[in-house]
Amino acid sequence: MQGQVQQQATNQVVGTGNVILKMSDILPITTVGLLELAHREYQAGDYENAERHCMQLWRQESNNTGVLLLLSSIHFQCRQLDKSAHFSTLAIKQNPILAEAYSNLGNVYKERGQLTEALDNYKHAVRLKPDFIDGYINLAAALVAAGDMEQAVQAYVSALQYNPELYCVRSDLGNLLKALGRLDEAKCYALNFKYLLSVGLFKSKTEN
Repeated sequence: MQGQVQQQATNQVVGTGNVILKMSDILPITTVGLLELAHREYQAGDYENAERHCMQLWRQESNNTGVLLLLSSIHFQCRQLDKSAHFSTLAIKQNPILAEAYSNLGNVYKERGQLTEALDNYKHAVRLKPDFIDGYINLAAALVAAGDMEQAVQAYVSALQYNPELYCVRSDLGNLLKALGRLDEAKCYALNFKYLLSVGLFKSKTEN
């Protein structure tokens, strides 16, 4: 019936003529809900709406590091590097031990070709958060760009110690080992890295 309010599961539904609206569509979205929405938009590549929702949140909570990090990532994807660095820096000011903010800042420096500064930020990020897989991957890529292949191998290995199932990382590591002439190790990573890690075979090889 027109104008009738019904309870369906956990959502209230309002009938207005031929239009059915959930109460969640007309009530204000919570901060958490809006940030989740912005994350989904970011993942979908809808950077314009992701930024719009983040800016709405930032005006309400200027110290929300989750919002600052997402704004940094959005602007990086849009190649607005100054803005990306700005929001990373704001996040660091709010939380000086926020590893993700240093990694985001490292991304900006790497994109600008400032590899020394990029490496400093990536290394600091993984020191702050030893299980930061993305930090190790970013560090490895910057080390390759800087020509430090051996340290890049170790960065990739560190990432795989926390998640041995990362196919892309295993592939990159295998290619790097192949380029270094370490063919047996490259083959081992391609075939069965998880088993080798469990028995410590790769560790013994790199230490010898």
